[in-house]
Amino acid sequence: MTLKLKNSLGGALEEFRSLEPRKVRMYHCGPTVNQPIHIGKFRSYLLADVLRRHLERSGYEVLQVMNITDVGHLNEFEEDVVEIAAGRTGGYAWELAENEMRLFHTDRRALGIRGAHEYPKAREHVDEMIETVRLLEEAGATYTEGGNLYLDITRYEKIGCLCGSSLEELVELQGDSKTTEGAQKRNPLDIDLWRTDALHQMRWESPWGSGFPGWHVECVAMSRKYLGEYFDIHTGADDNINPHHEFEMAQAAVLSSEGGDRDPLSHYWLHSGPVSVEGQPMNKANRNVVPVRELLESGIRGAVVRVALLSEHYRDTLDFGEAALDRASDAVNVILGFCEHLAGLPAGADEADAPVAQWIADTDAAFGAALDDDLDYWKAISSVAGAISGLEAETVGSPARALDALGDWDRVLGIL
Repeated sequence: MTLKLKNSLGGALEEFRSLEPRKVRMYHCGPTVNQPIHIGKFRSYLLADVLRRHLERSGYEVLQVMNITDVGHLNEFEEDVVEIAAGRTGGYAWELAENEMRLFHTDRRALGIRGAHEYPKAREHVDEMIETVRLLEEAGATYTEGGNLYLDITRYEKIGCLCGSSLEELVELQGDSKTTEGAQKRNPLDIDLWRTDALHQMRWESPWGSGFPGWHVECVAMSRKYLGEYFDIHTGADDNINPHHEFEMAQAAVLSSEGGDRDPLSHYWLHSGPVSVEGQPMNKANRNVVPVRELLESGIRGAVVRVALLSEHYRDTLDFGEAALDRASDAVNVILGFCEHLAGLPAGADEADAPVAQWIADTDAAFGAALDDDLDYWKAISSVAGAISGLEAETVGSPARALDALGDWDRVLGIL
């Protein structure tokens, strides 16, 4: 079976075809390091992890990049969220960012998420962002108002193609969700490229004054540096679609040497769905935002948190709570318990005649088919746990061969 992915760009289930034979370049929107990272964001990082693991198990050479946002991410009041968080502690923004980034990696490793090949930090790539903004200016797509530089969104005719909304609908949504107090944009959707601010802790000299880059230009500049102008896959959470990924595409379209002949930046766009907690949408208003760190510190195993966050298809809403954790714990315990039991058995029959061969073949077929069907992790792990439950370990002719198969499946499951 061939891998098929639901492309957010167009909404179709598409057969995956890499741009280069057996090579994949993929970019993932990583954390803004102003606070402990919650389960909704980690669900999107797990999507990226499962995708990479399945591609590598399928024989692809993968180059994975995940950014770290440590400057320029503004809240609804046009304030940098990293500097606001640092101000609460009386410290410096870069010190808080470094500490939260370190803790993010600790949490990531606890959940079995492989390290990306590159974790570019925004504040270490300001030169690349300045060059990206210069090219946008050179293309005649920018204007200056109130000392800040903006991209004219009308230069991108396909705005709204990811979220399925028109320009007018997006303007209305933007007006409902965020104030533009202090900003002097011609259009509420025009993209912040460079903010001048003499009081901002982290600021750099640029052709447009002393200030800092806008959040939406960061991923464009860093993805182009590490992956090139056009790459295979871009992933994120559903709340990245609008406006962040729409705005990335707009900038990439202006910069593209291909003009309008192809969709900008990435071929495939994948997004994880929303998260609720015990039936209530997870958000600040409901006061039910769950940091992964809090779960780990409570004693819940990282493997259980991992599987719980993958216990619904990545595109569907995940209702996180005791039921999801119990279901995940059961699956993890079945597989780990079977591995421990196999390890204690004596060597079995000749490998070629072992009755385990058919069991491995049948389970592997179901496992691979589930992952090829738009990365259905829960169906994949359930196929392994179900196959184990229907087999008595003592009947396995070759425990070593069964253990090898479980190790191979764990290249994607990530729980052993």
